[in-house]
Amino acid sequence: MVCASLLLIVITGQKTVAAGLGFADTVKKLNPEVLQTVNRVLKASYTFDIDKVTDMYAPNAVVTDEQAPYSWNGLLAGVQWVNSVEKAVKEFKIKDFTVIVKKIKIFQQTDEVAYLVVPVEYTGIVNGDPFNEEGAFSFVFRFVSGKWLIKSQAWIPKNGF
Repeated sequence: MVCASLLLIVITGQKTVAAGLGFADTVKKLNPEVLQTVNRVLKASYTFDIDKVTDMYAPNAVVTDEQAPYSWNGLLAGVQWVNSVEKAVKEFKIKDFTVIVKKIKIFQQTDEVAYLVVPVEYTGIVNGDPFNEEGAFSFVFRFVSGKWLIKSQAWIPKNGF
């Protein structure tokens, strides 16, 4: 039921409020710490700086992406994911690899949890030809011990929409 509702929201572009939350419970502006964390994670994904992501994930975090092994869990999920991105970039011999973060249009946030969808475009050069892959990351954050931590992070390539 929840998946069908989320699919309907994505397809129609409607704004909604997560189950159990009223409009009065949601924050109208995305928390700056959440946004800074997203930007640091995405920058680490093309600079391969694992030190930047070591303290951003919850103990039970889950990260999913399109390269094997497709899923990483726990405190080091982000580190393992960044390492897998670096491995894929080297394997495909992508040069000038970077990410363009686009405008965030979908987010919900309370004092303890945040959900957002971040459209991005990865670019680079492969065998002298331009490379780009568009898609989006969905993130769920939890406010734990005074800090916003990533609970889940999932990549969806645009061709999968």
